[in-house]
Amino acid sequence: MAAATYDTLTHLNADGAVAPWLATSWHYSDATTLVMELRTDVVFTDGTRFDAEAVKANIEYAKSVTPSNVAAQPYLSYIRSVDVVSKSKVRFNLTSSQPDLPFGFSQQAGWMVSPTALKNPKTLADTAVGSGPYVLDESGTTPNKTYTFTRNKDYWAAAVEWPRFGKLVVQLMTDPTASDNAARSGQIDYTIVSAGTEISGWKIAQGAAAAFYGFTIFDTAGKINKSLGDVRVRQAMNYAVDRKAILKSVLDGQGVANASTPFGPDSLGYSRNIDSYYAYDVAKAKRLLRQAGYPNGFSVKVLNNPQWDQMAQALAGYLRKVGIDVQLSNHGDDFVQQVNSGKWAMATCLLSVTGLPYSDFTFLMTKSSSMNPLGNSNAEVDDQLAEAVSAEGDEQKRLYAQLAESAAEQAWYVVPALSSQLHAYNPDVVKVVEPKRAGAPMLYHLQPIGAE
Repeated sequence: MAAATYDTLTHLNADGAVAPWLATSWHYSDATTLVMELRTDVVFTDGTRFDAEAVKANIEYAKSVTPSNVAAQPYLSYIRSVDVVSKSKVRFNLTSSQPDLPFGFSQQAGWMVSPTALKNPKTLADTAVGSGPYVLDESGTTPNKTYTFTRNKDYWAAAVEWPRFGKLVVQLMTDPTASDNAARSGQIDYTIVSAGTEISGWKIAQGAAAAFYGFTIFDTAGKINKSLGDVRVRQAMNYAVDRKAILKSVLDGQGVANASTPFGPDSLGYSRNIDSYYAYDVAKAKRLLRQAGYPNGFSVKVLNNPQWDQMAQALAGYLRKVGIDVQLSNHGDDFVQQVNSGKWAMATCLLSVTGLPYSDFTFLMTKSSSMNPLGNSNAEVDDQLAEAVSAEGDEQKRLYAQLAESAAEQAWYVVPALSSQLHAYNPDVVKVVEPKRAGAPMLYHLQPIGAE
C-alpha cells in the first residue's frame, strides 16, 4: 500500500537494472561516497517541495526511528551521514563500501515522506503524505480490510511515465481460498496464489527465486552448541537433506535447489560448480559426524516461526535420520526479539536475496548480517568479498563465483532451495511487466490495459 502513496529515489526496470526516479542520476565519487542528483519538480501532497533537505530528513528519521524498518535497515546501516550539497544534490557518506545502495533506494530504504509530516510522525498512522501516484480515499477505506486510492491529480510523473488506474482498491485477505474465490468472481484483478491454482481467463506468473528458506546456523563458533563449531558437522547437516524432495514436497516445485549459499541462478556469483555441492548423501553425512567426534549425533534447539513450520519440520526430519535431534521451539510474535537475543544456536529463516552478490553475501554471511546475532565472521571469505567488490568485469564474476563456493563450504545455513512466488492477474484489466530478479512485480510494473 505504501507504494501507492510514496515514491522511491530509484526504480527497477524490467531487466532488473536500477533506473532513475526521484533521483535522476548518481555516481560514487569514491568507494564510500555516493552523490545523487534529484528532480526539482516534485511536490508532496501537503505542498512541501521535494529536495535534498527532504532526502536528508527521511534518511535520518529512518535510521533513528524505533522500532526500525527491518527491511530498510540493511542498506540504511551503511549511511554514516547525509550532506545537502544543493537543493537538487545530496551526498551520502558511507561507513564502508556499498555498491548496491542505489538498488536499496528502489526498496523501502528509498521511500520518501514529506519532511513536514515527519515532524509529527504519529499523524502518518492515519494518513499518508507522499509524492506518489495515488492518494488515499478515506470514504472507501475500512482500516485493516479495504483501502481505496484515487489518482494524485498533481502527480509529477503523470500518465506518460507511469500509466495509472483510475481507482486502486487493495483488499487484505489472509485466507488464500477467499482470495482465489474473489478472483474467480471478479472482485479482484491481481493476487498472490499457491501452486496448482487455476483461475479461468487469468494468467499465472512466477517471480524470481528470491527467498532464502531453511535453517540458519547462528553458532558457527560453537559457543552455545559446541558441535556446530565444527564445519564438518555443518556440512554433514547439508548432506543429510534431500533438496530436490523438499523443493517438490514443501515448495510445490516453486523455486530452485540451492547449496545453502545466497547465490542463485540470477546472481553474478552463480556458477554451475555450486550445483554439485551437497547432493543427498546420508552415508557421507554420518561419516562426517563420526570424523567430527559425534558418531551418535547430538541435540540442538532451533528457534522456529510457526509460519515456516512446514519447512522446519521437513528439515528436522532429515536431520533426525542421521542422529541429530532437532528440538523446534515455536515463537511467533517475539521471533525477531528472540533472534536478536543471541541465545539460540539455530533458527528457521526466510530471507530475501536480490541477485546482487555483494549485498546478498554481506547481509547473510558477514559479521554485520541481521541474521548473525553472535557476530560470527570468517577471515578468508571476508577477504574474498573485499577483493571481489573492487574488481571489474570477468575477473569480478570469477571472484564472486569463488566466493559462492567458499560460502557453501562454510555451511552457515541449511537451505535446500531458493523459493519463488506465484502471482495471478486478469489480462483483460491489468498489464504486468514481469521484472527480472524480483520475487513479484512492484506496483509500477502494473498498468491498466490500453495504456501506452
